[in-house]
Amino acid sequence: MKTIHHRIEIVYKKHYREFCLLSNSYVSSSDLARDIVQDVFIEILMNPKSTEISNLKGYIWNSVKYASIKQIKETKRLTPIYENILVEDLFEDEPRKDVDLGPNLRSAMDKLPEQCKNVFELCALDGQKYQSAADSLGISVNTVKTQMKKAYRILRINLSDSSKKISLLGIIYHLLQ
Repeated sequence: MKTIHHRIEIVYKKHYREFCLLSNSYVSSSDLARDIVQDVFIEILMNPKSTEISNLKGYIWNSVKYASIKQIKETKRLTPIYENILVEDLFEDEPRKDVDLGPNLRSAMDKLPEQCKNVFELCALDGQKYQSAADSLGISVNTVKTQMKKAYRILRINLSDSSKKISLLGIIYHLLQ
């Protein structure tokens, strides 16, 4: 019977790159992804209960996935909404009505229904939490969530041309909070 260390070594040699690609798809940093994968392997090697793992590859796959998600939550890593707007700008005390969103994004935002646009501007541009936006608009938090989903869907459709497309991962930074 193979020892757990030998089984781990085989999985490591055969699937290391695959695990790194998985982690990188979450954290968007190859160095950080390699660190996460290595930490998962070290944790399994140090855990005396690792001999009980029957599907080692599946276990490591899920461990890498959840470690990557945990890393995102811990660092609350935010990406730019638009090439001219950094997320740090969204957290200023004063609302950012004067931000140059560019003609494509501004045009797409103008196509949003009124309530949808108001909710999007409060949450995405002014950086308000859903509860705060709900309170200021006199609507429920669930309505805010629904309007944000609707805004993302409409923006995704209106910005679908590759020359206009913005990273929706950048827009949906609030999901990482």
